[in-house]
Amino acid sequence: MPDNVVQIRSLPGIKRDGTRLEGEQYVDGQWVRFQRGLPRKIGGYRSISKFLRGLPRALNEYTQDLLTYVHAGSANLVERFFIDGGYNTSVISNRTPSSLAANDANLWQFDVGYDTTNGNQIVAQVAPNLNCICNSDGGQLFVGDLLGTSALTPVTLLPSNFSVTGGVVTMPPYTVAFGNDGYVAWSVPNKPSDFTGSGAGNAFVTGQKIVRGMPLRGGPGNSPSGLLWSADALVRMTYVGGTAVFQFDTISTQSSIMSSQSVIEYDGIFYWLGTDRFLSFNGVVREVENNMNQNFFFDNLNYANRQKVFAYKVPRFGEIWWCFPFGDSTEPNHAIIYNVRENIWYDTALPNGGRGAGLFPAVFRKPLLTGVTPTDTPVSTGTRITEAGDTRVTEDSTVDARRIRVTQESGDPQYLLWVHEVGTDEVDGIYTNPVQSYFETGDMSLPVQSQTNKAIQVLMLEPDFVQSGDMTVAIHGRANARSPEVNGEAKTIYENPPTPQDQVIYFKEQRRELRFRFESNTVGGNYEMGLILAHIQPGDGTVIG
Repeated sequence: MPDNVVQIRSLPGIKRDGTRLEGEQYVDGQWVRFQRGLPRKIGGYRSISKFLRGLPRALNEYTQDLLTYVHAGSANLVERFFIDGGYNTSVISNRTPSSLAANDANLWQFDVGYDTTNGNQIVAQVAPNLNCICNSDGGQLFVGDLLGTSALTPVTLLPSNFSVTGGVVTMPPYTVAFGNDGYVAWSVPNKPSDFTGSGAGNAFVTGQKIVRGMPLRGGPGNSPSGLLWSADALVRMTYVGGTAVFQFDTISTQSSIMSSQSVIEYDGIFYWLGTDRFLSFNGVVREVENNMNQNFFFDNLNYANRQKVFAYKVPRFGEIWWCFPFGDSTEPNHAIIYNVRENIWYDTALPNGGRGAGLFPAVFRKPLLTGVTPTDTPVSTGTRITEAGDTRVTEDSTVDARRIRVTQESGDPQYLLWVHEVGTDEVDGIYTNPVQSYFETGDMSLPVQSQTNKAIQVLMLEPDFVQSGDMTVAIHGRANARSPEVNGEAKTIYENPPTPQDQVIYFKEQRRELRFRFESNTVGGNYEMGLILAHIQPGDGTVIG
């Protein structure tokens, strides 16, 4: 075989299941996504608040007048703040109900409901569900002015003996709460704090506890509608009016759900994690095919912390992210990603020890995620905004960090709020760090591709990237599928080659099974892969390494 020029490109996605040699996709990667079938670096992230006193497990957002209002629910706190268009955050208001039953296992669900008397309300449900999705004790329901700062107040007009352990969802004009034994209660229309007055109702609709509800598009005459997930079933809730108000039909009695926070809607289709597979609903329940990392996910998930698994989406790139505790981790420190647009799967480790909760605010346009690593050191985060009546007063936190800690005691643990898909780096106050991103191609092998029992010797590489910052490329591989890996020297791909010779990369390496690893790990580093060419020729025929 003479000297030849080949394109360096694998099928999109990162394949973790099975052996490396048997697939044609990329075999490894970190902080990389795929667009048009090609790898590109995932965006950077910036801390915009360091002063959350609890580790949030649930977030809710509402945007009005260029401000995004966020409620964060942690074990024993409800905290509220807003974010402006420049990623500046207000001081944090403590909205924790005085009657909240403190419990380290508390897990919140939030939604927004309209009240004809009081306007938009934040509706908040809490129960000690963090350690067990099947928990049957301790449910509470609260409401409060959506944009207010005062403590939330308990909902007292509930059916007798109803423990709101499952969650809450609004299906305007109704607010729906649910819990043990398949029990569902709906409020008086446009009265999210009244579940006993005229127009309210309740029913037992399935056998096991209902853990999640989502609004569903209904047709003429049967809106509002919704979906209710129990531990083993999926139930549709449909408005019919009259004395019944709602009817319920079971879509699947053989379903499952990994976490109450693992359900997400994407363009009218609902996706969620079952206990052993990926599922979707688009009129019928279907399994989402995953031949790339399904075993990787379920074999490495820390099941003892399954309720910490949460989902969010990045619509610009067609992605759904499921963040989960990997291995022995007790916090979500890894993400498995389904690209709906390209129908592929990949994964990445999460930064800073992981993330505790996340959401994608439609108007804000950037994902918001909370950190899991506490800090008790007040450091600069940029500009904070203090609410003083109708006046917004900005405070520069670099002047005196103590001044903006508000009611927080010195030494209290504090948690960060991050905005993702911003720039290319990790920006934490005055500190900027590079974000490591890499991908590794599938194996090239002459015995497989051309039936020639020779190694591949790489002479030269012609890089093609939309690139900022220098990158590196290294040749990895082995003599056969069971021989030790041999990793070659990383060579620099310059953003601006200093000499004509540096426009290409020269190698003197060979592997019988060969892969290329490309990496970006510089401040300001970014890349999108194009058409990369390698000059190769046959090497020796050594099979044992």
